[in-house]
Amino acid sequence: MSPCVGKRPGHTGVSTEGRGGMKKRMLGLLAGVLFSGASLFGASFTIGGSVKQPLNLSTEKLGVFKTVRVQQNEILRDGSYRGSWHFDGVPLRTLLEAALVEKEDSGFAKMIDLAVVVRNREGLEVAFSWGEIFFRNSADVIIATSAVPIRPRHKSDATERYAEQFNRKIGFPKLVAAADDYADRSIENVVSIEVVNLRPGVGSKKMEKLFAPSFSVTGAGARGRVIDTLAGLPRRELRSAHMGEGSGYNGSHDYAGAPLRAVLEQAGVASRLSDIFLFSAPDGYRSAFSHGEIFLQSAGNDLLIADTEDGKLLDRGGKFALIPAADLMSDRDIKALEKIEAIDLRRKPQLYFIGIGSGDADLVTLEALTAIGRTDTLICTPDIQKRFSKYLGDKPVLLDFYDFLPPKLARKHADLSGEKLMEKMQETWRGIADTIRAEIARGKTVALLDYGDPTIWGATEYLRENLDPAEYEIVAGLSSFNVASALLERHTGCRGAMVLADGKGVLENEVLFREAARGGATLSIFLGRKDLAQLSEFFGAAYPADAPAAVVFEAGYSGLEKVVRTNVREFRDVIEKARDNDLFLLFLGPCLEAGAKPHRH
Repeated sequence: MSPCVGKRPGHTGVSTEGRGGMKKRMLGLLAGVLFSGASLFGASFTIGGSVKQPLNLSTEKLGVFKTVRVQQNEILRDGSYRGSWHFDGVPLRTLLEAALVEKEDSGFAKMIDLAVVVRNREGLEVAFSWGEIFFRNSADVIIATSAVPIRPRHKSDATERYAEQFNRKIGFPKLVAAADDYADRSIENVVSIEVVNLRPGVGSKKMEKLFAPSFSVTGAGARGRVIDTLAGLPRRELRSAHMGEGSGYNGSHDYAGAPLRAVLEQAGVASRLSDIFLFSAPDGYRSAFSHGEIFLQSAGNDLLIADTEDGKLLDRGGKFALIPAADLMSDRDIKALEKIEAIDLRRKPQLYFIGIGSGDADLVTLEALTAIGRTDTLICTPDIQKRFSKYLGDKPVLLDFYDFLPPKLARKHADLSGEKLMEKMQETWRGIADTIRAEIARGKTVALLDYGDPTIWGATEYLRENLDPAEYEIVAGLSSFNVASALLERHTGCRGAMVLADGKGVLENEVLFREAARGGATLSIFLGRKDLAQLSEFFGAAYPADAPAAVVFEAGYSGLEKVVRTNVREFRDVIEKARDNDLFLLFLGPCLEAGAKPHRH
């Protein structure tokens, strides 16, 4: 809920109560925002998606974790060279464990079909599979915070040719995929890490006989090719130990078949760093592998599509099997391979309306943090940019949309008539909508950050009038109504009804509010100063003069919050004495009395 005027524009949201009781009461809504006090002096990134505890971490805060050192020779697949380095950082596995990765209950509890997408400030996106992070050595993938160059000891024409690479400035936090032979996935200036459930809500089922005579390959240019023989493909033999997370060690077997790379290349696959390959069987069992572990690692040679086991054709459990021999656990094996799907996890550029609440920056919702992590460009006030800088980093701000709201436009164009001013406002917001569309057309995801709940008295309404609902997604925020109610320490809905309105809404619906007052409903009034005299007169007739009222100032700003308990006769004086503060909510109704009995349901 976002009033559009005030000392700080558009205030609403959730509060703390002297950094004490209020924050504890809101803990259920905000539990899990670990390390929210990230340093303002270091680059930060978020971890979100399918996690219970989204994180916002700065490079300084990574110091609380145990670090590891890895070496990477940064040779890219195109042959370019970015130097050789010792990188110090935190394993990505450690960070994901801290974020408490969680899948919804879909009947397939294994994490092996999850993917992890890492994005950087420049918009590059690379994908990892759950298995390569958790079924390989944990130091294979780290978020680095520092680096030491490994300079050649002797000078020569060759070493001098690449000497400048050791003097370049590395953008931290940096993702380092140390197991990759090519460093294409080792991106700098990481801004977000998102855990993606590739098949949410899709379970698996037990089948009396599990068998697939062929498998299909789709996505990344493959066009659904069906493969029922490995004839004509290069052959490879390897031994694989069966070590299951649940079943333990079950011996080793010799397999023969075609390298997965050869199968995908024959099928016409042309994948990207953001692609994940999902392998599945007829019963719904599935596992994911990244482009990087298939095409950028030596271990990709040990990914086999097998058609024989211990010298015999596979007929028990399917004609083909996926065997990832380099995994420390065998859970990603797929018997009766039926489908290989290449899934592109690149973001689709779009617009988000994100409610950030108001007041203390550490009271932003978990969903909002994840959405902010996906965005490239911001639309927000300087106040939001400053107070939420630890979450926003140095993302560019396209504009301050509060500069284009009716009060400011009216002052700027004081010579225009009411009708002309309305035309000017509509023209302005159409232009803003076109500006956003142009940004999205450039491949940028845009976030408009608004106070409180952006769908109720929010400033976004003027923009949304010029957009199709398919062009944006709304991320709800916490309203000042929630914090103000908590500060009152009353069951404000004790009569079973609560009515929210702005001042104009009350005066335009007097019959409704007169009946609500007569029935004992609690009324909460936003944006009331402009109509204060009329509201005082109306409520003076609707309620007894000594009926309880309360005014809550600065809800959402620690140390500034103030509750004034008053009555219908005197609430106008309370508000007028605070003439410089428009950040208030007015409450009226019998439920504000101490000891009011709740309405039991």
